[in-house]
Amino acid sequence: MDNLLLDANVIIRFLTNDDEIQSPLSYKVFERAVHGKYTLVISPLIVAECTWVLQMNRYGYTKADIADKFTQLILSPGIKSIDEETILKSLQDFSKHNVDFIDAYLSNISIFNNKYPIVTWNKKDFNRLGCEFFIPENIV
Repeated sequence: MDNLLLDANVIIRFLTNDDEIQSPLSYKVFERAVHGKYTLVISPLIVAECTWVLQMNRYGYTKADIADKFTQLILSPGIKSIDEETILKSLQDFSKHNVDFIDAYLSNISIFNNKYPIVTWNKKDFNRLGCEFFIPENIV
């Protein structure tokens, strides 16, 4: 067991401590990773799901709280993320510009690759993010 790909539910239980059985077990999973038993891998898709779930009324986390917790988590020993640089910048933009994580992530893929303009109706958020984009009517 070198690398283990994390699902959102384990991260949610760990961060929220909202389940008397699953939360302590999730904590132990992270604890073992920190102590080098294995490496936990977080994908961008799972970060996106967690940002959405944690903002729901049930949890009510702010974007700043979510960005802070995930940044700490991703930078912890025993944790790695797929496309880490893009995720970390996207978490920062998600909080700073008050946009959805998915939009921040898409924007950063566009910016980091410097060749993929975005096609969207969401001018407001993508203007904030500073990437190149087109609305559909401008490309047909």
